[in-house]
Amino acid sequence: MNYFDYKDDHLKSEDIFITNITKEVHTPFYCYSAKGLKTNFNILKDAFKDIDTKICYATKSNSNLSILKLLQEEGAGADVVSVGELKKSLIANIDPKNIVFSGVGKTKDEIEYAIVNRIFQINAESISELYVINKIAKELGVVQQVGIRINPDIIGETHKNISTGGLSDKFGIPYSEVKSLYHDKESFKNIELSGIAFHIGSQIHDIEPFRNVFIKTNDLIKEINKSEKIIKTIDLGGGFGVDYEDNHREFPIQEYANLVKNSFDTKNFQFIIEPGRSISWNTGILVTKILYIKKHGEKKFIITDCGMNDLMRPALYDSYHKILPLSKTIDSEIISTDIVGPICESTDKLFSSEEFYDVKEGEFLAILNSGAYGSSMSSNYNARPLVSEILINEDNFTTIRKLQSFEDSIAQEIK
Repeated sequence: MNYFDYKDDHLKSEDIFITNITKEVHTPFYCYSAKGLKTNFNILKDAFKDIDTKICYATKSNSNLSILKLLQEEGAGADVVSVGELKKSLIANIDPKNIVFSGVGKTKDEIEYAIVNRIFQINAESISELYVINKIAKELGVVQQVGIRINPDIIGETHKNISTGGLSDKFGIPYSEVKSLYHDKESFKNIELSGIAFHIGSQIHDIEPFRNVFIKTNDLIKEINKSEKIIKTIDLGGGFGVDYEDNHREFPIQEYANLVKNSFDTKNFQFIIEPGRSISWNTGILVTKILYIKKHGEKKFIITDCGMNDLMRPALYDSYHKILPLSKTIDSEIISTDIVGPICESTDKLFSSEEFYDVKEGEFLAILNSGAYGSSMSSNYNARPLVSEILINEDNFTTIRKLQSFEDSIAQEIK
């Protein structure tokens, strides 16, 4: 689904032409569609309507408070991996009963904050962490619900930097070591060890790896629950692939939901899914201005005011983002072209092609599908400010993050 498209030769989202925003907002800036966020969330919600499921949005994909609040109003919970994400989720009024805390390196302070705020579940990723959670819960005089994140040694076909389900990855407790932990009531008196969780990676398009991990996990659950019902909650993770390259390769979400029904006893378990990218990816663009155009022989460089500090994904993952001019043109130039930013790194490259639109200095480009892992991964590298974020809602647009001032960017530094 496309939430940014041309109308009258100008890029538009909902009822707003993006060129109108450039007249008021300094580039580069992120721009999101409220309608897109709601639609993507409700596609997932509808697919799981017959299953008792908490949809816990993976806040790491985009944790802007306005976006969290918008999704909360649609019924979303939150999957968090830091105390900062947890605090932002609570500020956005997400019910603690719908928050899951994942991540391999939770500090004692983070665990204590999660327990004090009565979040639904902490997913432990090591045996040592289980003991720490139990100790803190005992000191606080409570019993905390915990899920064990297993490492099933199953991975999907994806980029090596976003694979999480193999034994060479840092995530989870090896499958072979998990069973005995659920029956060790003596060691874990202050945790209710009633959940099991897994996540095998991001950007997985094929349903087969999920089928394999469902089978393996269901067999383990049956063994653990043989004499009594210990596991009550199954956290399926996320990782639903999205179509950055316009290959018409949409993730079969309804087929996935049907697979859950066919793989587990859905009447006797509560499920958690943790979608992030699949909710926010195509709901956002990054708008940038062309500063300079130059040629080195048979090579053309389009230099923009947007850099890898604003959008890290191409440098980090060699990822592809389609780029369009805000004002449509049918003219193009057949020449090896790189669209690059101002950062002092050779990897500060946003796009490469043998042909690109015949654009001019001073015009604007939109980097599509930047709603996930765009703003959330941005930084102050080269002492550059964090950029503005804009939310479109029908015929209005609102600034949901102001352009960071230089003074704010150095406020914590001491000279």
